Amino acid sequence: MKFYLKTLVITFILLLLIFLTGKFLVLSLHKKSFKKFSAKVIEVIDGDTIKIETGEIVRLLGIDAPETNHPDLPYQTYGQEAMAYLRKRILNRICVFEFDENNKYDIYNRILAFVYLDNNLINAEMVKNGYAYVYTKSKNIKTKEFLILENIARKSKKGLWGIINERKVQNE
Repeated sequence: MKFYLKTLVITFILLLLIFLTGKFLVLSLHKKSFKKFSAKVIEVIDGDTIKIETGEIVRLLGIDAPETNHPDLPYQTYGQEAMAYLRKRILNRICVFEFDENNKYDIYNRILAFVYLDNNLINAEMVKNGYAYVYTKSKNIKTKEFLILENIARKSKKGLWGIINERKVQNE
């Protein structure tokens, strides 16, 4: 009996160490590949795309707002509201942009970034308040968190979820 108890305790301790080491390794890898910079937002193009003072275009990573300005896709319901919310929130403000240097640009040469204002993750706010969907075609470190926020917004019928019942995500 003592042998089994010792084996169980040792196994538990080893699993705990593996879990903690793995968690620290993931955090350490995240810190190494993710970089930050600050810039002023000078234009809100739509609910998930902005222009910064350097002239570069930034696509909010991990979200997809209804289209209002896409060259190949029609106007989508709640797109104007999403764009207005983003404009009110970050236009002419200095934000912090966090990007993965191993995956910095999308196929349109836009910077893919998490956007922070006063330590608030704007990407998450957009989803939480029903102005955007989670972009699931390309996973990132916050996809699971964003999916939880989307589910809460959907159940609460916030924003676009008060108008539509199902996801209408378009290809980018």
